[in-house]
Amino acid sequence: MDRRFRVAIVGCGQMANTWVDLLKREPDVHIAALADVDLARARDMAARHGLEAPIFASVEALLDEARPNLVVDTAIPEARRAICVAALKRGCDVIAEKPFAPTRADADAILDAVTRSGRRYIVMQNRRFEPHLRAIRRAIERGLIGRVEQIHADFFIGAHFGGFRERMEHPLLLDMAIHTFDQARFLLGGAKAETALCLAYNPASSWYEGCASAICAFEMEGGAVFSYRGSWSAEGFRTSWESTWRIVGSRGTILWDGLASPEAEIAVEEAHGFLRPCRRVRIDVEPMAEQGHAACLREMLNALRTSRPAETESSDNIESARMMYAAIESAAIRAAVRVADGSPAAPRH
Repeated sequence: MDRRFRVAIVGCGQMANTWVDLLKREPDVHIAALADVDLARARDMAARHGLEAPIFASVEALLDEARPNLVVDTAIPEARRAICVAALKRGCDVIAEKPFAPTRADADAILDAVTRSGRRYIVMQNRRFEPHLRAIRRAIERGLIGRVEQIHADFFIGAHFGGFRERMEHPLLLDMAIHTFDQARFLLGGAKAETALCLAYNPASSWYEGCASAICAFEMEGGAVFSYRGSWSAEGFRTSWESTWRIVGSRGTILWDGLASPEAEIAVEEAHGFLRPCRRVRIDVEPMAEQGHAACLREMLNALRTSRPAETESSDNIESARMMYAAIESAAIRAAVRVADGSPAAPRH
């Protein structure tokens, strides 16, 4: 059987196991090589999944000897720039775990390598491949609540990961809020954020070294405002991993707790008075054969197979990443910034 994709997996930590399980089911995928700075970890993963693939300590050696055409980057975010740029320069397409890159400078270097190489970089955004979220987008597109003017998302989970996340400077914004930022853009049909204002902080009771909590506000193109409140060190009454959502439109509001089916309340147009009555509307949710990582990876590979842009192609996903960079930049100066480049946002008159 023809194997279209000669895949090299760089980074053999816990998340890589999910990718390997999904890649092994694809008939045109051959896992041709593994790389990790910890060779024992790579050997353990190979044995666990029955992979007969050479193992390398560096991405450069892997690219020289294994000659893959597709690199899967599941390493820690700080290694993303070096891995992606090296792979793109060698003529490989790259698909990677989120985030796009940990810093704006890293992202710009990767985008430059994409342009220079003519190859593809596609980012995993598994949390937009969720049936309730996609049902909400369809409801918005058909005008159920009118023009969307406000989106508010809350995320509060006390997550005791251990490891690198608890040492990150901005674990919430870099490793989790990026999902919610991308979901908000998805609900708005891919709209870009224009300005960002963020307070990032670390509560005294937090077990993280960096800022485990944040409050953010974004002005989106088209006039909508998106707010985010979150914490990874909040014990009790936790939200779902998908956050809780309130989407406010000109005709009504959609609520979703991240678990149950979303509902809408639509104002009765012919009614009058101080508080207008509303009618409750159930939003139909279509089942998805695949969700999360499985659905996103399938979409990535199909985009590569058919030479069409992927839903999370770097040219689009960079806009979700820029929201993350701008939030961090805003928190540093305690003032609003432009999402496009991180410069201070001019005050409105």
